[in-house]
Amino acid sequence: MKAFADRLDRFVTFVGMAGGWLLFLLAAVVCFDVTTRKFFVFQSTLMQEMEWHIHTVIFFLALGMAYLRGSHVRIDIFRDKMSERARAKLELFGMLFLMLPFTFLLFTYGIDFVMQSYAQNEGSTSMQGIHHRWIIKSIVPTAMVLLFLALLATLIRIVLYLKGLAPAPEAFAKQEIPVAQIDKEAA
Repeated sequence: MKAFADRLDRFVTFVGMAGGWLLFLLAAVVCFDVTTRKFFVFQSTLMQEMEWHIHTVIFFLALGMAYLRGSHVRIDIFRDKMSERARAKLELFGMLFLMLPFTFLLFTYGIDFVMQSYAQNEGSTSMQGIHHRWIIKSIVPTAMVLLFLALLATLIRIVLYLKGLAPAPEAFAKQEIPVAQIDKEAA
């Protein structure tokens, strides 16, 4: 089971890190947009919408990886005073009764969101904008699948830990995980 959780972790981390490479594209689009607006008085709705869309993709692709690494927001004033075992039980409760149902609902409604957009051939309200909005909207259910896989990996690790079959998952450590360590794990 631990090997399966590790494979899920590596896959979600790979996708998150791959999404990080889109930061270069985002920087190029922003630089082009700013330069053309400043020096050539050329405003492009397409460029502005591309900035928003690329940013959205980066955020959603990294969501699962952020959860795996414990980089998301937590209520640390309560959590830090708990033992590792109590934190694991709290995490398990939160996953089962909050995160998994939320992920399922967002996935289900995300699919409907994409299908409606596709059926309506939804596009930008601007003639110069990005058309086929269903493509960008498909990142919502995709991100929920990645988040579900991250939750599943963490769930497996928590159950193994609570049964005494594995050490506490990394996300329960009080210190943050250095970026260099994440880079080594992704390689």
